[in-house]
Amino acid sequence: MVIHKNKFFIFCILFIFQLTIAQKNKALFEFQNTESVDNFLKKIKYKVNYEDVYIFRSFDGFFEYNKNGYLKGPIIYVFNSEGFFLEDITPLEVEEKLSNFKKIEKRAKKGAVTIEEWFSKIENFKDHQITERSSDFDYYFVLNWAIFFNKPDSINELFKWYDVLRRQKEEGQNIQIILLDMDLQDSWNLSPEKKSSILSQVNR
Repeated sequence: MVIHKNKFFIFCILFIFQLTIAQKNKALFEFQNTESVDNFLKKIKYKVNYEDVYIFRSFDGFFEYNKNGYLKGPIIYVFNSEGFFLEDITPLEVEEKLSNFKKIEKRAKKGAVTIEEWFSKIENFKDHQITERSSDFDYYFVLNWAIFFNKPDSINELFKWYDVLRRQKEEGQNIQIILLDMDLQDSWNLSPEKKSSILSQVNR
């Protein structure tokens, strides 16, 4: 995969700003793969359906997500049945809104991003299959997480939210849940030199 120098330079600035300074405990960023993500999920005390776990398909998709300010967490992004972005739910709002979907914002803002735009950039971490919007769902919930969080409380909090949504889905709620792993991925097939350059920037 070819990465233009300007794009890579902008990425490094954005990535370092949005991720590194957000960590109270300095994280060591690494490239992950199916096995490492699988091993990490097995350590989570909550049940995780692997069909819900997604990664970015490419560096370009990751770059766009980061550039547009979505690469942060723990957080939940909510989309309506038509696929339009409604709101992001912060930790202070989670209990209220996940226990009663009627309290979720109803109207999408003009020019709101769509779930289709995000689906085009992600794939299942196991089988690398993509997903599509279905008219069967009332809501789409995207939960950002990452191994690089390196903060057990944040990871536990995020997967606790996931567990609430998973149980609601099993009880009949028409929702789709996307556990979006924001880690750097080996599957992007970047050159060793490019991977090394990225890691040297984000881990300095």
